[in-house]
Amino acid sequence: MSTPSIPCLPALVALCMLMLFTPARAIDINDAIEMALDRDEGLKSLQIRQQAIGDQAIADGALPDPQLFIGAEGIPIDDPTDADMMTMYTLGIRQEFPPGQTRQLSRQRTHSEGAIIAAEIEARQLDITREVRLAWLDWATAAHLIDVTEDGLEAFAALLELTEARYRAGTGRQRDVDQARLERSLLARRIIDARIRLDEAASQLARWTGTLPMEPEAPGFPDWRHAPEPDELQQKLARHPAVEGEVRRVETGRIASELARQSYRPMWMVEAGYGHQRGASPMGGRMSDKLFGMVTFSLPLFAANRQDRLVAAAEAEVDALNHQHLSRLQEWEGRSRIQLTAIESQRRRLELLEDIILPEAQRTVASTFRAYRADQASFDELVRARLSEIDQTIEIIETRHALLSARAELAYLTTEELR
Repeated sequence: MSTPSIPCLPALVALCMLMLFTPARAIDINDAIEMALDRDEGLKSLQIRQQAIGDQAIADGALPDPQLFIGAEGIPIDDPTDADMMTMYTLGIRQEFPPGQTRQLSRQRTHSEGAIIAAEIEARQLDITREVRLAWLDWATAAHLIDVTEDGLEAFAALLELTEARYRAGTGRQRDVDQARLERSLLARRIIDARIRLDEAASQLARWTGTLPMEPEAPGFPDWRHAPEPDELQQKLARHPAVEGEVRRVETGRIASELARQSYRPMWMVEAGYGHQRGASPMGGRMSDKLFGMVTFSLPLFAANRQDRLVAAAEAEVDALNHQHLSRLQEWEGRSRIQLTAIESQRRRLELLEDIILPEAQRTVASTFRAYRADQASFDELVRARLSEIDQTIEIIETRHALLSARAELAYLTTEELR
């Protein structure tokens, strides 16, 4: 007996996946960015950490808690409940003072760490904006490809009707009919490929926005024509939060280095108290109560294996952080030049396709179609001309996608606002 199949299981799985997102609706690129920023849990985590750093800075600048001590001295062993003239009960308070400017520097270091978190928040916002822009561009590009291939499918459907009519009239060939059907099927496959690409891009976009985008009708690409001049890049790159975060880390390291130097200074402790003696004095009468005070401080005499090592380690960390900052800046400069080159090359390519190649392809289609109807051109020539027009239109879409993607990457590196 065979195991019964469950034909509805794939549909149930797809339904469960769709339930993770809100219903599809029309969405433009700026709306998508705002939605992604509002729902990102990583941003919320960083913002909470920033609040925690503020509280921590206050605590780091405070003195250690004072210590209350209670004691007894000179208790008789033979009769602990009795007391003689040597027995004293003490009550006092003790306060420690960290060495040098330890408290002030600790507070400054924590505030500097808070500035690092603030830079991480801005960097996270830029990361989300870039990812949403790229996902939206992928989605819009796939939608344009669907429109182009569907238009081409309609054109080949009309061409198939023409070849079938010519074949029935005895002026056409069966091979032309077969080829028209083949090209129509190949275009149908292109539509399927474009829809797969659209679904993947929509899922990636929904990963950020929480909303499945509605399939648009010929969405307009954003107009991001202007790019910064190469001479302006150095200044713009230095303002990127990721680069500023490295600068903040260097500053934090310098504060930590100065904090390590405070270990050369002594740590102080002051204590004071009150002593009560219950026994009688030799001269008769009760023993007088006592007040006492004490000052204790450390002696950092053996600094070679502790203080010197702490300072050396802190200074080495500052040096490493500074090199890390310079490395990040070099990386940003290299990436920005790559994107500038891509923008310029894709712009030239797009102008060539739009101004020269596509118009020529359209004229070729029109002239070849007229020649074909007049039996002055073969069906193969007409098919090649029509496919060339479709291919060049697709090349324009892909080139515009590459241009805008490079522009989005450059805007991320230079912290530009693209509208």
